[in-house]
Amino acid sequence: MKFFKSKTNILFLFIIFLLVACLSGVSYFAYDKYNDYVDVSNELDENISDLEAAQEKINGLNEKIAEYDVDVTKSAQEKAELKSQLDAALAEKARLEQENSSLKTEIEQLKIEKRRNELQDAIRLNKVNQADTAESGICYLTFDDGPSNNTLKILDILDAYNIKATFFVVGTAKTQYLPQIANRGHAIGLHTKTHKYEMVYKDINSYLEDIKGISDIVYSKTGIRSNIIRFPGGSSNKISSNYCKGIMTDLSKRMPELGYSYFDWNVVSGDADAAVVPANTIATNVLNRAKGKKSICVLMHDNGGKTTTVEALPQIIEGLKKMGYRFEKLTAESFGFHQNLNN
Repeated sequence: MKFFKSKTNILFLFIIFLLVACLSGVSYFAYDKYNDYVDVSNELDENISDLEAAQEKINGLNEKIAEYDVDVTKSAQEKAELKSQLDAALAEKARLEQENSSLKTEIEQLKIEKRRNELQDAIRLNKVNQADTAESGICYLTFDDGPSNNTLKILDILDAYNIKATFFVVGTAKTQYLPQIANRGHAIGLHTKTHKYEMVYKDINSYLEDIKGISDIVYSKTGIRSNIIRFPGGSSNKISSNYCKGIMTDLSKRMPELGYSYFDWNVVSGDADAAVVPANTIATNVLNRAKGKKSICVLMHDNGGKTTTVEALPQIIEGLKKMGYRFEKLTAESFGFHQNLNN
């Protein structure tokens, strides 16, 4: 019993107990998600079997109709009844095809959710470093606050190097450039319509209304319903607490539930540190801060005053290439480089 008289031993046992409890919770959640995946998979298999049976029935009815068309002994009523059966079979097939499409969408969403939750659980248990969870050697170049008069210049540079990037856009006066971003193969993310903290972070409904505003603008210009977002100031921002306590904690859970993936960054260019930051300083910041990271998401800006960001871009791209990085655009399935929440 001497073991239990030591405070160190008791603390050690308590820590072990907490770790076991956390692991049990994660295992239960993963098991639950796996069961959901299996259930939908089985339902999809049954749906496919029903579709095959419906097609066989349709084929048989079509053969009978062809026979009735040449058989003068068959009455018009018999032919009409057979046609009615065919119409019913075709309607059932259409219903099954719609169900099949819905099941496939659901199973893809379950795959994405399962992967995202596995990553988040691993982070919470300190099993992985966030920057290591994205594919090794990958670089996501991201530009916030556009479109602007600099957008086309940025696009031309990206085209010259044959690489893709991601633009987190707001409701600027230059939304006519949105189709060019999309048509040239880059990703468009949502950064809110106004980017005004006092409006965006007033409460949950204000944020959702603002994100819907920019979503509608993007859709009207490009036909794309973007499902990737970046919170103004990032998920770790503290300024939101001036307007609504706990809003970032709420949004970080709520937005994925609504079908959005949010993205922070792990390399800051520093182009927003002043009204004008020298191009060489921006490039040096990116290259120095990318060292030692297996994968990076770079924060830059595309508003009208960031002309030196445009100037720095070729040096950034060439420097990152020499470091072994390759460039991709973000998708909803990409890892989010999530920062620690401060509100």
